[in-house]
Amino acid sequence: MQHRLHRIALLLLICNMLSAAIVRAEGAAPANLTFQAVRAMKAPVLDGDLSDEAWQKAQEITGFTQRDPNEGQPATQQTKCRVVYDDDAIYFGCLMEDSGKATPLLARRDNDLNNGDYIRISIDSQHDRQNGAAFVVNASNVQMDMILYNDIYDDSSWDAVWDSAAKIVPQGWIAEVRIPYSQLRFPDRPVYVWGFNISRWNARLHESSRLAFTPKKESAFISKFADLTGIEGIKPKRAFEIVPYGVARNDMHTKFDNPFVHSSAQGMDAGVDVKYGLTSSLTLTGTINPDFGQVEVDPAVINLSQFETFFPEKRPFFTEGKNIFNFGNGPANSRWGFNMSFPTFFYSRRIGRSPQGFVDPQFVDGLREQGITNVDFVDAPGQTTILGAAKVTGKIGNGWTIGVLDALTDKEQAWFRAGPAVGQQTVEPMTNYTVARATKEYGNSRIGFMFTGVNRKLTDNLDPYLRKNAYFAGVDGHTFFKKKDWLLEWLGGSTLVNGSEGAIAATQRSSARYYQRPDADHVEYDPTKTSLSGYMGRVMFAKQNGKLRPSFQVQMLSPGFEVNDVGFLPRVDAIATHAVLQYYNPEVTKRTREISWWIGKYQNFNFDGDTTANGISSNFYWQFLNYKYMWISTGGRLDYTDDQRTRGGPAVIGPGNHFLNVGFGNDSRGKFYYENWAEHVDVHDGGSENWIGTYLSYRPNPALRFVLSPTYGRTKTIKQYVTTIDDPKYTPTYGKRYIFSTIEQRSLELGIRTEWTVNSRLSAQLYLQPFIASGDYYDFKQLVRPRDDQYTPIDGSAFNPDFNFRSVRGSAVVRWEFRPGSALYVVWNENRSDVVPIGDFRFRRDLAALPGAPSEDVFLIKFSYWLPI
Repeated sequence: MQHRLHRIALLLLICNMLSAAIVRAEGAAPANLTFQAVRAMKAPVLDGDLSDEAWQKAQEITGFTQRDPNEGQPATQQTKCRVVYDDDAIYFGCLMEDSGKATPLLARRDNDLNNGDYIRISIDSQHDRQNGAAFVVNASNVQMDMILYNDIYDDSSWDAVWDSAAKIVPQGWIAEVRIPYSQLRFPDRPVYVWGFNISRWNARLHESSRLAFTPKKESAFISKFADLTGIEGIKPKRAFEIVPYGVARNDMHTKFDNPFVHSSAQGMDAGVDVKYGLTSSLTLTGTINPDFGQVEVDPAVINLSQFETFFPEKRPFFTEGKNIFNFGNGPANSRWGFNMSFPTFFYSRRIGRSPQGFVDPQFVDGLREQGITNVDFVDAPGQTTILGAAKVTGKIGNGWTIGVLDALTDKEQAWFRAGPAVGQQTVEPMTNYTVARATKEYGNSRIGFMFTGVNRKLTDNLDPYLRKNAYFAGVDGHTFFKKKDWLLEWLGGSTLVNGSEGAIAATQRSSARYYQRPDADHVEYDPTKTSLSGYMGRVMFAKQNGKLRPSFQVQMLSPGFEVNDVGFLPRVDAIATHAVLQYYNPEVTKRTREISWWIGKYQNFNFDGDTTANGISSNFYWQFLNYKYMWISTGGRLDYTDDQRTRGGPAVIGPGNHFLNVGFGNDSRGKFYYENWAEHVDVHDGGSENWIGTYLSYRPNPALRFVLSPTYGRTKTIKQYVTTIDDPKYTPTYGKRYIFSTIEQRSLELGIRTEWTVNSRLSAQLYLQPFIASGDYYDFKQLVRPRDDQYTPIDGSAFNPDFNFRSVRGSAVVRWEFRPGSALYVVWNENRSDVVPIGDFRFRRDLAALPGAPSEDVFLIKFSYWLPI
């Protein structure tokens, strides 16, 4: 692994150094706007009144430029801001003049604020023109904050503690903002120059404007910030924050036949989160016995593929500052992933995951001697306990940014009953997770490094199934050319996993690679191996600005590459290539505000040289003068070699297809918003897919919103894998019979959401997701020979995989932020589901069956209190 990684790193490092030299030769960027902040002898009072003496002595900042609706024109409504500071914080006071009436909006913190007036203050306190923080406040004093990174990206999962006040006045509305230095990162210097920008949204006029203007055709934001001078004599504050929490919960179950599960179970828990500034730019965040309960439940899905379903992270400890741990994701405005599975090198939901093991009687004394091979009942925990986690993030000087995370999860055991015996067995080992990331920025270039490690303390029963340890190391970078018109992004890395023969054999047989494929010449299944290694690389060269934007990309994932212990990657053994031409025109015409289209040609291979995908995709998008929009997506692919369909058997010919997706919607910032879409896929072997969906949002007043989002789908798959039967006499497919069938599926998902905001700190949300899906299997058949599309009919009476799945998932959350950084949550979650072996779909019958389905309900109260030290 080390030699391979060294070669990849050396090649990519040379590439980055050469490109950086070219960039430096192109000359410096033009000067930015400059404004001055003034030291306040007395801090202004945040009351929505700009008559304080501090404001009167500050420079008036004005001269905003429209982004919408008339790009490049002066804002139609004046915005006048002033900036002052003292030893503890920086203050912004802004008057948003409005000849009409300001539009207030009540919403939960960090929610979409586009339906009302707001102002956004963005600060680059490191003055590196790549990273920063943004603080948003609207006319109802609802706050939003976010981390800014890679010049054009933001992440609203970050939560800072800051103060604001907003008031509607006859001239328009006023916002005052106080941002403590403890929430910003900057080095210790006698005099400072910070980058900053102020953006305004006027909902009544649908007008957005910025102090430091960037045309839409340019892929830039932070690098175009104005300079804020006059700041001197201040000291960075080392944040020291403690947030203890307490949780009381009640779990309720209905219709259970497991003696280990009780109808009601109560519990209490407590823990503490700590944030400490190691230096002015480096922060330690730690948690002891963290509360990682999710406020919103994951959506229900039916997954008939061989690949794992990806769910997003929602836990605050992992979402805050997650951008630092992004590997391979540079500042490209699009990566065009329509034919590529981009690895997620750090998938934080692996930490605290559901236990991976199962109760195995052969490892239980007494049961093994009695020949008992099955257990009657099992009670396994739903997730792994995280004993503690800590991370260090920030800058260390000379352009370097680092992030190091370490987490320790406990051993988890399941109770079981097998005949008369009752006992416990370990189903998840104690595990340590380590993630380290470092990046260095210089000019228009960046280079980065990443390492991840997973180490498990395995028990005898888990040793045959789970890997003992897993490591990844990689290097990535990017360089801009031609005044940031062109971008080169690249990355490379290598993995190594170790374990018992059984664990590594399972890794070789996994759906990501299928080493056991009998007709694959480039891989060999070896059940005696105790380690597996692999490598990957990706290069993208793309134009970022202008109307025409070509992009070229190639990615390779070797068969032995494995990151799923702490990452996410559905499949490897893939070389993916594509070329895309995009046209983007944001100029207003007589009929449109924006037009864009793109067309891409792609082709994928495995490491045996088989073509696993070959097609074209395209999209056309129009936004009209009234802000309504529509799109058309179309494309198709040729027949291809499918090396995954038989689940480790020989390759078959996969059918090509062509598709059409259309949709339209209106302005999302209005009282009533809709988006409707439909998709049809015509598969060349006679299969098809048909989907239709809509998203409806209605806001009758500034405090209330209703959302309804139904989706209905009907699909027909002619060659759905069913099972594999051993038959040594059937040699055409290597001693096994691969059984397929036609399946017709229907599904209906209905998302229902209600949001009620009492004020900027008190809100309630209700979410329900009824979901019904059916699968009808018929016309069973057997694969005749490898690498072909011929199948012979068989009697399918021995198989009955038909299903009808019904579920409803829901949550209700009341959140009260009773003081900055402190909150009280009251939460109810329900998961109700049932499945029966029938293949037809009957809406009324299936919906009526939901109330009687087994359910699990969780009611909890959580209290957290922010203590600045």
